[in-house]
Amino acid sequence: MRIIYNKVIPFKGFGAMNILGLVFSRVPENSMSITTKRHEQTHTYQQYEILGIAALLSLILCNIFASWWYLLGCLVIPFVIYLFGFFMELILPPYHNLSLSFGFVKGEGIVVKFMKLWGIISQAWIDAYRDNCFEREAYLNDHNPDYLATRKAFAWVGYILKRDERRGK
Repeated sequence: MRIIYNKVIPFKGFGAMNILGLVFSRVPENSMSITTKRHEQTHTYQQYEILGIAALLSLILCNIFASWWYLLGCLVIPFVIYLFGFFMELILPPYHNLSLSFGFVKGEGIVVKFMKLWGIISQAWIDAYRDNCFEREAYLNDHNPDYLATRKAFAWVGYILKRDERRGK
């Protein structure tokens, strides 16, 4: 895992972003905590596993349909898998962190109603990001120093729809 310090990637609000073992960080490498490094290393393992799934599916499709164009699936399939997990968390209840309500008060302006609705939607997106199986595995195990040594392959699959261990609970 290689860490690159810069002020552009990741976006504001995030401390680090991992792309196949290349970690972009807003925090210099020498001041990054061991917990954050372990969290990002977990994401590296997850991404290699997803890339393996994508490569296997692409090769199968390439052989079935006799076209090398299906090898582009190696680039697309990992994003589809991640987005599927994200949207699954966004759509399925329980909506545990949505403390805002749709209770509009009579006489409220359209701007106030829009701001309330925007708060509800943005909180749902944040919860879906934190509760997807990839982030849940990384967050729940980033304090365990032995986790990466004892981690089983495709451990993130066990965190799909595991509602009792949601981070935002």
